[in-house]
Amino acid sequence: MTKPVEARGLVLAGFLAALAGIVDAIGYLHLGGLFVSFMSGNSTQLGAALGQNDLADAGSIAKLILFFVAGAAAGQAVAAFAGGRHLTWVLVIVGLLLGLAAALEIAPEPMVLAMGALNASLRRAGKIPVSLTFVTGVLVRFGQGLGDFLTGHATGSSWLLQAIPWAGLIAGATLGAFAYSR
Repeated sequence: MTKPVEARGLVLAGFLAALAGIVDAIGYLHLGGLFVSFMSGNSTQLGAALGQNDLADAGSIAKLILFFVAGAAAGQAVAAFAGGRHLTWVLVIVGLLLGLAAALEIAPEPMVLAMGALNASLRRAGKIPVSLTFVTGVLVRFGQGLGDFLTGHATGSSWLLQAIPWAGLIAGATLGAFAYSR
């Protein structure tokens, strides 16, 4: 059974993942296939660019990855200093960075910094780990839970709840792509 703190946290995770989806879809469309929150995809593209000796593309992609890491570090530092109010302060930083990106007409650097920082805002919903800007881990946990369920080894149903941030990210990406095309 899901506890109230877990339920509230999962709803919040769904909304924050939707924000990440909106921003990533807009960034993806604006940057012609590069991501502002999905660094696994950018890392694969970096390797492909290096493998094809396309140093210009490799440099652009590496810059996005470095900005994401810097944003994650900054978000973590803000969270550490803010203590119990970390969610509020990290989201203030994310909001300011996204506002700057909008003012600069979809500048990728503040978008990437914001998405890196967003990950420090919420890591768990009660005892359930959540991911906000990436869903590979979410889908792995969901798949493992499904495997446990199918083999009679499931110890509960919390694995089903992993679908909430995933659905939020997809809904946000859909909304972001729609908004970008208008």
